[in-house]
Amino acid sequence: MKLLHTEILVKQIKQEGIDYDAFRDLRINEKVIRKIDKKVKHIVKQHPRLKGYAYIDNIAYLTFSMLAKDYNPVAHGVSDVDTFLRGIGDVAGTESFQELYRYYKAIFSDLMFFPVPSKNSKEEDIEYWDTWYDLRKYGGNRRHEGTDLMAIENVRGILPVVSMTDGIVENMGWLEQGGYRIGIRSEAGGYFYYAHLDTYAPELKKGDKVIAGQLLGFMGDSGYGSEGTIGKFDVHLHLGIYVDSIMGEMSINPYYILKMLEDNRSGYLYE
Repeated sequence: MKLLHTEILVKQIKQEGIDYDAFRDLRINEKVIRKIDKKVKHIVKQHPRLKGYAYIDNIAYLTFSMLAKDYNPVAHGVSDVDTFLRGIGDVAGTESFQELYRYYKAIFSDLMFFPVPSKNSKEEDIEYWDTWYDLRKYGGNRRHEGTDLMAIENVRGILPVVSMTDGIVENMGWLEQGGYRIGIRSEAGGYFYYAHLDTYAPELKKGDKVIAGQLLGFMGDSGYGSEGTIGKFDVHLHLGIYVDSIMGEMSINPYYILKMLEDNRSGYLYE
């Protein structure tokens, strides 16, 4: 029965292709990541000859589980080891799997730090919610393609913003909607966008290499107008995550990634 189930699942994956809306919403948590890591280690331990084989890794297991579990392993669990081993050979040859594998690799390979360091105290300094695709009206109706981390103390230039990954400063400067922003291209190809900054880190410039945890600037309220416009909204960091897709740049919901990284907040002393 398990073999038949796997055959049906593989056939379904091949026929359906990619659900881009479900992929972009990125339903995942730390429990899922830990389970996948445990299962991949089990596979390599039980089948040492598979170590180093293409797609016998955490990203492949995540990709397979997303396709098999309606892009929501949080609700539906991750694929079991037997199903993965029986199905990966066939599924890995499909364009859908290979495309998604590239995207998940770009998103997850370089993540290290939460983008806003924490105070060296028990006071809460930020709050955020899942606002993916909420309506925004500046410049015409549009959907919110990111997560806003709101400063509880609504004062610009106080809270530092750090890079979540190693990478290169690909974009820096003013955007009408994003204000003073920085775009970091990670080594695996993900694009991490930090917007509405008040000021930049001293001497940081386009083309610089940065390391995870490095200061990029300070949270502000810039944007929604010509360069230098401030005060149109409360102080916050708009975080966006993007991958280069076959359809162009595609945004991903950062909320669940941020929840996963909360334990990876570096600390700063605020004076």
